[in-house]
Amino acid sequence: MKNLPQYFKRIFDDYQVLVKVNSDDFTGIELIIHPDGNVEKTEMEFDEEIFEDLEFDEFTPCSPLEFNLHLAKTKTN
Repeated sequence: MKNLPQYFKRIFDDYQVLVKVNSDDFTGIELIIHPDGNVEKTEMEFDEEIFEDLEFDEFTPCSPLEFNLHLAKTKTN
């Protein structure tokens, strides 16, 4: 059975970073939301320590809805 993806975010001074992690294969997507509203999307491959890394970097859980609303703003989904 597949695990559901997990979503995280962190708000910096003038931008936000949202991360989707597929815990089955440690792949995912990073979104950077710039102050002008542009959204930068990067396909990612993580290691098994990603959840500890996100916690250390002060990312907090966020909702799939919030992530997907920003994802919809990217030019290529």
